[in-house]
Amino acid sequence: MICSIRLEKNGEMILSSNGQEIVTHSLKCKEANSGYMSPGAMFMGALAGCKLLTFIKSSKYYKIDFEDLNIEVEADVVNTDNIGDTPFKNQEYSEIRTKYFLKTDASIDDIEKVIKLAGKICTVNIAVDKNIKQTHTIELL
Repeated sequence: MICSIRLEKNGEMILSSNGQEIVTHSLKCKEANSGYMSPGAMFMGALAGCKLLTFIKSSKYYKIDFEDLNIEVEADVVNTDNIGDTPFKNQEYSEIRTKYFLKTDASIDDIEKVIKLAGKICTVNIAVDKNIKQTHTIELL
């Protein structure tokens, strides 16, 4: 697998993976909530996407059918001290909460098994610092 990101002359940052490209950011854009992704948003998006794909894989292993799957990841992030003698702040994640929304006939216990297995498969989840508290909730639609 190869992923790359490049900076175009027009200020756009292009994320490329397996021949697909996504504009993730523009250096010309100064607006908050511009639709472009910050590094933190890219991390959270990677975590959510990984959890979704591994949930699908794990549910097939347990032979659990579902529909309308939506996974939402939110985090508590605190800006702390400056990085060295720069004006840039460290960002510390203290907690990551994942919400699973799905329609299924499976029991909550069965869905918990899927989530537990998916957490062991998801490479982004594995890379998260173990000191960061992770919790999840399940909402059946």
